[in-house]
Amino acid sequence: CQDILDEYLRSGDDGDAERELLKGLRAKGISKNNDNDDSNSEYDLEIIRRHIPLLRFAKYKRYPLLGLGPDPADLATVSEGGLQSLSPEKREEYVVDARGFIELTQDPAFKLYTEKSLLKDFKIHRGNSVDGSGGKGGGGGNSKNDNEDVVVAEKQQQGNYFARRILYHEACATTTARWALSHGGDSESLMIAVAPIK
Repeated sequence: CQDILDEYLRSGDDGDAERELLKGLRAKGISKNNDNDDSNSEYDLEIIRRHIPLLRFAKYKRYPLLGLGPDPADLATVSEGGLQSLSPEKREEYVVDARGFIELTQDPAFKLYTEKSLLKDFKIHRGNSVDGSGGKGGGGGNSKNDNEDVVVAEKQQQGNYFARRILYHEACATTTARWALSHGGDSESLMIAVAPIK
């Protein structure tokens, strides 16, 4: 979506520029909520609309706008199959220091961050069950095997949820770092994080 943001910065100062921005983002799939598993296009478009004053300010000051997050299709892939389901090229695009990232995930402080921040939303979102019903398990079976299957499925869903969230965070950090390095650490920049804009 970087091309859409760049075009917005080059366009005129009328309302047409903002309408074209929203239209372009919708066409790229940004109207889907890509930072979590809920799909609510009106919610995301409303977030973008609320950021219009900041976008106008950046345009007026001639500050660059960066599309930070990963491609929506890549987030969907990770939601279904975890980080390993992305090609090595895509993983490298989003995570600039793979070895450092792997080491970070083993750090006890990062594990605490994962539990207290990243996964707390998973528990709220899923209602602590595979089927989202809020119960102790899905399927209604009472056998030991049914319960074990539910636990395995919950762990897989939690793992994919974590992968999606961490991919989003790492992609934002990588894009920011690459931009800063390519601009010599320019301190005249304004960064506006708008969750749905990738």
